[in-house]
Amino acid sequence: MEDDELIKKTMSLNQAPSISVIICSRDPNEVMSVRRNLLGTAKWPKSLEIIIIDNREKNEGLCAVYNQGAAKAKGRILVFMHEDVWMLEKDWDIVLLKKFRELPEIQILGVAGSSLLADKPWPLWSVADIPYTFGKVVHLIEKNEEFFLALYNDRDGDQEVVVLDGLWFAAKKTLFEKLAFDEKTFPAFHFYDIDICMQALEFGKNYATTDIRVLHKSRGSFEGEWEKWSNVFVEKWKDKLPVKTLNEPPLSKELQKAGCLDLRGKVKEPRW
Repeated sequence: MEDDELIKKTMSLNQAPSISVIICSRDPNEVMSVRRNLLGTAKWPKSLEIIIIDNREKNEGLCAVYNQGAAKAKGRILVFMHEDVWMLEKDWDIVLLKKFRELPEIQILGVAGSSLLADKPWPLWSVADIPYTFGKVVHLIEKNEEFFLALYNDRDGDQEVVVLDGLWFAAKKTLFEKLAFDEKTFPAFHFYDIDICMQALEFGKNYATTDIRVLHKSRGSFEGEWEKWSNVFVEKWKDKLPVKTLNEPPLSKELQKAGCLDLRGKVKEPRW
């Protein structure tokens, strides 16, 4: 494969890594597990740069932490991911590089998102529902004894979207020569992801794919200050919302509404 040869050449010349993975950490045990998983599932682990930013003392927002990571990163593709996310399949690094090569218009690529983002009742990508939502994410929440596949669409492959969920997404390093995570407007945890996606639309397209599969050990939280920051987001982007892709996504063949498939007892739970 072309990507194999490119990575081999990069490794032999001791040049910059192909992919930089940036993780904001507040749990040393969790992040060590993620690190093992990343290295164990990549085809070329030596071509990965894993940047772990310990955020326990400073307790900074994700925008600030991710800007620090992007500034340090040397890879041509940057992956931003939560420390409770695991890669589920081998050779995800090869798949990722191939996506950016074959779809040069991609600015940001993720595993779940929507082709439509409205401002009312909330700027929440998942409420757009099928056919706009796209992606498939496995969730393992042991404290609640839940193990399920979140189905945002029944189709597989790639779909152009306007915004993506922040649990895992990748972007070109060159994109951060043009923009940055808005840490002044969003100093906390929420809206770092869909805000950076809205910024990226000025320079190209965003995509969600089911060809890179991940497991997430939480559902995400919309409690506490989420409503406050949603109002801040809407105010910032009020001249652009609602926003949708130029091309309408195809209708679903089976699912009429996003849902969940219980996996407990049906497939083996991964361990790293």
